[in-house]
Amino acid sequence: MDLQLYMRVLWRFRLLVGAGLLLATGLALLSFASVGPGGFSYREQELWASRATILVTELDFPEGRAVFEEKVVPLDPESEDSVTPEFAAPSRFIELATLYAPLAMGDEVRAIMRRDGPVDGAIEAAQLQNDAGAALPMISIAGLSSSPQTAVRIAERASAAFREYIEVNQRQTGIAAEERVLLQVVSQPGQVELLNGRSKTLPIVVFLTVMLAVVGLAFILENLRPRMRPVALDGEMTAAEARGARQSA
Repeated sequence: MDLQLYMRVLWRFRLLVGAGLLLATGLALLSFASVGPGGFSYREQELWASRATILVTELDFPEGRAVFEEKVVPLDPESEDSVTPEFAAPSRFIELATLYAPLAMGDEVRAIMRRDGPVDGAIEAAQLQNDAGAALPMISIAGLSSSPQTAVRIAERASAAFREYIEVNQRQTGIAAEERVLLQVVSQPGQVELLNGRSKTLPIVVFLTVMLAVVGLAFILENLRPRMRPVALDGEMTAAEARGARQSA
């Protein structure tokens, strides 16, 4: 590879290469952002996520008890008293968390959210698992949006709307307070993570394509219009060599 030859060709057509560089840079920028009345705006939007974690439990903090108490339920005088657990089995709340995750993304929850205004993003809810892959009585409600602030706001509204949805249905069905499921917020949304950034692949491809085309055009023009250089044939002297010979004589 003769780098000096390549550099001479590029320097000869430096105006063409310079114009191609400006064109490639401009097209690459336009593939990444658009120009409108309000100025520049990105063609692709980022996707941010913020999450709230909710524990599915009941009153009196059963998670803090080593032994579940039992209570005696008196029946009619002719029957023996019935002994029932004071708290529900932990597996019950794991089952409820499995059910609650899709409910948190349902139409009724979204309708409650829209009372505070439009929802400029998406909602994702899922049951949490431990490191071993076992299901937990906890759900994660995420707000997804193109800006970190909106993602946090959607997660806050979604978790509040889901708790309101459960409480309203508990009251309407007449469930006693001591028998109701309690949705306890373990962590509020606040931290955000970038799920999808703006891809820079297209601007790079556009820039390289244009520059390769410009360089190729420069070499095509060089082949069509080569720069003439005097070459001495065997047995002949160039004009400079002839002048040098006469001077030495």
